[in-house]
Amino acid sequence: MDAGRTVNCNASLRRVGSGLAARPALWLIFALVGAAPGFAAELTPAQIENRRCFNCHDQKEIATLVPQDRLTMTDRSAGIAAGPTSAPARREGLLVTAKTLAGTVHASLACTDCHSAAKTLPHPARLGPASCNSKCHSKNRSDYMQGAHAEALAKGDKNAPTCTTCHGGHDILPKSDRRSTIHPLNIVRICGGCHQLHQTGLDNKQHIEQYLDSVHGRALVKGGLAVSATCADCHGSHRVLPPSNPDSLVNRGKVAFTCGQCHIGLSDVYQASIHGKELAKGNLKAPACTDCHTAHAITRTNVPEFKLDMVNECGQCHELDRQGRKRKTSLYETYRLSYHGQVANLGFTRGARCSDCHGAHDIQRVDAPASRLSQANRVDTCQKCHPNATASFAQFEAHADFRDGERYPVLHAVWIYFVIMMSFAFGFFGVHSVLWLIRSIIERIKHGRHPKHAGGSAIRRFTGVDRLNHALMATSFFGLTLTGLPLLYADLPWARALANFLGGVPGAGMLHRGFAIMLFINFIIHFVGVVRRLRGQPLFKTLLGPLTLLPRLKDVKDCLGMFRWFIIGGKKPKFDRWAYWEKFDYMAEVGGSVIIGTTGLLLWFPQFFAQYLPGWIFNVAMLIHGYEALLAIVFIFTVHFFNANLRPGKFPVDAVIFTGQMPEEEFKEERASEYDYLKARGELDSYRVEPAPKWWRRVSVTVGVSAMSIGLSLAALIILAALKVI
Repeated sequence: MDAGRTVNCNASLRRVGSGLAARPALWLIFALVGAAPGFAAELTPAQIENRRCFNCHDQKEIATLVPQDRLTMTDRSAGIAAGPTSAPARREGLLVTAKTLAGTVHASLACTDCHSAAKTLPHPARLGPASCNSKCHSKNRSDYMQGAHAEALAKGDKNAPTCTTCHGGHDILPKSDRRSTIHPLNIVRICGGCHQLHQTGLDNKQHIEQYLDSVHGRALVKGGLAVSATCADCHGSHRVLPPSNPDSLVNRGKVAFTCGQCHIGLSDVYQASIHGKELAKGNLKAPACTDCHTAHAITRTNVPEFKLDMVNECGQCHELDRQGRKRKTSLYETYRLSYHGQVANLGFTRGARCSDCHGAHDIQRVDAPASRLSQANRVDTCQKCHPNATASFAQFEAHADFRDGERYPVLHAVWIYFVIMMSFAFGFFGVHSVLWLIRSIIERIKHGRHPKHAGGSAIRRFTGVDRLNHALMATSFFGLTLTGLPLLYADLPWARALANFLGGVPGAGMLHRGFAIMLFINFIIHFVGVVRRLRGQPLFKTLLGPLTLLPRLKDVKDCLGMFRWFIIGGKKPKFDRWAYWEKFDYMAEVGGSVIIGTTGLLLWFPQFFAQYLPGWIFNVAMLIHGYEALLAIVFIFTVHFFNANLRPGKFPVDAVIFTGQMPEEEFKEERASEYDYLKARGELDSYRVEPAPKWWRRVSVTVGVSAMSIGLSLAALIILAALKVI
């Protein structure tokens, strides 16, 4: 059997060395070098030992041998007869030269230091894996055996990494060498290559993509910044454990320590914060680094995406109390309803966010002396954005909740007022409009279509100043609505789209202030016009007479008469110059303009008014400004549009506000009481004018229909939002 082995081994060697057999001189040189070390340069014991291995493995032909030929070169006493049938046809890895080991971390070692089974030649047909054992790598091997990779390997996972998977085989280079597989610029490729193959219930491919697109990945891969965090920096090199393991470097309890290895200063600040202290106490609900910055998709903190999403990150925790229940006063919800939260939802990054007031890594309880919002520090914090902020200004409540009557009684009372007012306005006039529409349909069925009054003389209803007032009022109202609504509905897509169309928060804000100035100018023009009309007239008679815009007892009678007509039909009441619904519109418009204008000025110049008023007044002003505007918008775009233009007999547009006149027959029918009054006083002729040209009517319809289309669309969006349909 031994002779057979020798013959087979020699035969194999002859085949392996067939290229050298024809050159006996060269064999002689090899023999002399092997027999007389003094002829060559001085060799280390390891190099001398390795020459035995290189006699076979340094021959390039060894990589091309078929399994049966390879088998003849080994010791088959272990019982392998015909050789492994599953062995690869060729094994290029068997070619290991002196150059392969030169420059590696193992260059000074003998082959048998790792392949101990090869100390006796010929070595066994199957060598076990290289023993990265306790003699050289005791700590690393111990760590590996405790990690998730070793556990997966023990379960038979063929994809589980071993030492050679990450470090390589015979060509292991120092970590500092750019060619090394574990060099910081290469390690991500090693980890990512494996984790793309794993199916562990996690989207590993997504994690890899997120890392490569993160601030760490970009710095490493695209910037070549070798000090950037890699997989091994965060998860560890050998003792890689799942995050759920308390000993894992990315476990919630340790992730701050892990990040702190690079972010030393921030880690110290975090440890002293309320979040760090709570986490150190074992409160696993306290946020760690990965809660705010995520694990793999870490972005720069100065990019818009991070700034805008930071509020949502804080809100996920601070919307709940310590027991995980939703707070009565949700800090997240109240922030979203504030101006700061509204502009943040619209994509504006300069608005104050949670971290601007509370801090980022240095967050403390509000009542803590070191907190940015403590009484001693609050003004300084406000002054970072509002340079002229005072102690009074700092009384503004960023998280005030108008629904909490116990903590904010004034705000709550204002909110209750608007609930009552809006319920009355929309309830009463909603029923009024519906009944009017139903009665008009009944009358049309009974008596046919309402006749159109055309031709003949016309009666002047509005002066040029009146029409200018209405044009300025309508323009400013539409402008203020379009530029202001995005704030009230900042969390809805259509509001964001509208704000972006108007130039974002800065553009919409400038336009809003421009339309506000137009509103003030219009108010002044109207006030001057009213004074001029009252000049030289008996004040009492003018204010309380049939031409007044102030409410009278007759208006109550007319209202009751209209409801009687709505229900049982018959004749309508005879109206003066202004019907009761028009007086309501006027009073609401003037009063609403004063309210909206006053609160708007407070919000426009808060630092100035804070010199004279307490800061909480701005909470009240914001609530009033928003609800009064909402009341006006929905009322004008529904009830007013119906009363003035959309009701039968006026549809689609009443051109009187554009032309300033109406046919005399129509005037006599709709304003019978005023007609009789002017006729009795002999003033009717002074109101007669030439009818407006037909093209003016067409222009009026075009402008009116366009405006109402916009208004009705906005009203529909508001109603759908209130119903939570969108």
